[in-house]
Amino acid sequence: MRRERLEMSKKKLHTLREDLLAELRAKNAEAAAMIDEGVPDIADQGLTENIKGFLHLLGDAKREEILEIDEALDRIRDGSYGSCLRCGDEIDIERLQLLPHTRYCVSCKGILEKEARIKAGPGVGTL
Repeated sequence: MRRERLEMSKKKLHTLREDLLAELRAKNAEAAAMIDEGVPDIADQGLTENIKGFLHLLGDAKREEILEIDEALDRIRDGSYGSCLRCGDEIDIERLQLLPHTRYCVSCKGILEKEARIKAGPGVGTL
């Protein structure tokens, strides 16, 4: 991968990481504020607990994305950025531009998602 593309990807990854950290801080502050406000009745308390749980789930997903970004920055440093971790082929530049922290090419990502659905079993993730 050309040096200027790597630098653009690196900058984009750093920006994305900072945005996610800011969003996490805001969500944590929001959850903390809910605790500090106090709850007048049992129905409100249940709703508050549901919202806090949702905020924590969002936080977990954001933390996972930050870890993926950190891994991508490590791959830039070690020279393996842009190569699929499963098959070793080069990841399409368009995919890297849309999702700079991706680990896999489109083909391998599809295979991994299919394997995960099979492993999860029928009905998982459906309403």
